[in-house]
Amino acid sequence: MRRTTSVISLAVIAALLAGCAGIPRSGSVREGNPVGEDDDNANDVTLIADAPVPGASQEDLLKGFIAAASSPLNNYAVAREYLAPDVRLDWNPDASVTLDDPGERQFDRQSDATIDVAVEATALVDNTGVYSERTTGGLVHQSYTFVKVSGEWRIAEAPNGILLEESLFETVFDQHALRFFNPQWTSLVPDLRWFPSGSSSATRIVTELLKGPSEWLAQSVTTAFPDGTRLARSSVPVTDGKAQVDLSRDALTADDSARKRMKAQLVASLENVAGAGIVTVLFDGQPMDIPSLTVREPRVDSRPLIMTDEGFGYASGKGIETISGISPAVEELNATAAVINSENTQIAVRGEDGVYSVISGNDPVLVDNRDGLIAPTLDDSGYVWTVPAGQPGKVQVHDESGAAFELQTSWPEASSIASLELSRDGTRIVALINSGDSPQLLLAGVRRGTGGVPTSISETVRFPVASGTPRSATWVDDQTVAVLTSGTTDVVQLIELGGPSANIGPVEAAVELVGSNGAEALRAFTSDGELFARRGTGWQVSREGVAFIATQIGTPAS
Repeated sequence: MRRTTSVISLAVIAALLAGCAGIPRSGSVREGNPVGEDDDNANDVTLIADAPVPGASQEDLLKGFIAAASSPLNNYAVAREYLAPDVRLDWNPDASVTLDDPGERQFDRQSDATIDVAVEATALVDNTGVYSERTTGGLVHQSYTFVKVSGEWRIAEAPNGILLEESLFETVFDQHALRFFNPQWTSLVPDLRWFPSGSSSATRIVTELLKGPSEWLAQSVTTAFPDGTRLARSSVPVTDGKAQVDLSRDALTADDSARKRMKAQLVASLENVAGAGIVTVLFDGQPMDIPSLTVREPRVDSRPLIMTDEGFGYASGKGIETISGISPAVEELNATAAVINSENTQIAVRGEDGVYSVISGNDPVLVDNRDGLIAPTLDDSGYVWTVPAGQPGKVQVHDESGAAFELQTSWPEASSIASLELSRDGTRIVALINSGDSPQLLLAGVRRGTGGVPTSISETVRFPVASGTPRSATWVDDQTVAVLTSGTTDVVQLIELGGPSANIGPVEAAVELVGSNGAEALRAFTSDGELFARRGTGWQVSREGVAFIATQIGTPAS
């Protein structure tokens, strides 16, 4: 279902955000696009900027320019009216976005011709649409110069990019997940980007998709588009929810399998723009009849996989449904943590003597007997990952036979590690570490060689988390991680890997989080053996007498 687009002026938005008791009764109403135009714009609200006011001072003009740059309509046409005519086309608003609290902005008038603006940036978006929360403090300075044009002040020089009120970000920008394949071509992996809402969204999405993934992810995923493929025309039109993508003749070198994968990447990446996934692909102007490709989503069994006095298995009513060839071994090892593969044929278990790899029907293999091991993680290629809590740089990877090698990490600053967990598609890993007294969530790409053997991990992307003792981090879905820290109160955060984070209701005495299928299915395990499930904005006990809950990375193929 397509959403209705409303139009509202920036003056009205500012008043509402300031907590006004009623609708402002002054100020002009700006006319928006008639219903039906810019049909691919799925935003609920479109901001309409106000033009420069005659006689405005330099500071008032600058404040008006910053506000007008919150409206991307017609390539920021109104914001450009604040610029001197000879620089209007030179200013590049797409270079970056700096998010801040407008109440904290400091305007320092250096002279009649220069004003310096200092802001406490909360997040940044770069020219490729990559969002990152700012992890270090300090002011960001921007300098603007002014000149008189026909008796009115205009901005003669402005930094590229825009300064945007944080509360307006998700009104002005839309989130899109560019999709790339894992090396086995079995899963689509998201690379989150943010682009201004409007008719150019589809063009930006496809342009960045063809450029490839973010640097940290580049060696962990692959793309079906042949090298050099680009858009054959300057835009990707979307009409009535149907996108038309015209690729350059470089795409003609792709075989039938690659063409289906290319289309799958386009359909998934344009999901928030093209209704019902309707994408027409052309090669240098020629329509191509490319069959659709169904790509399996990395979902898990909705039932928690738990250890109780009754044994180990999936919660089924008040009982337990055991797993043939797996459950008896887990029970015999007196397990305290476990992670199972998608086919339920291999499980990595932390027992009294260390971490074991258990393959259905075979004897358990002790793969790591080091002291202080945290819960292991596992991938569908059969590799078990282990690390001691007090030695976060000593990550080991073990194959099915138990052979091990140490994997070089990229977090030398870590003093301890609480969680290490692979994404369900096996391309990414998150680590919840402590660096001094500062907990951090780290994200890195996993690089693999022949046979899926992990060879290294990329440089990390860092995400700030709530202060306190880091306890647990788990994948909620393919682009969100839940993090638990404990301090004066327990804090559970949902961290979007490439978007804003949010706190959700705490769980008292929680020691572990385990993901399922989405944020609403997240589970928390407490030190007294209670299993909590999310209920609305809070948590509710769903099971008692639980020794531990295991992590799942998928479900058996049908």
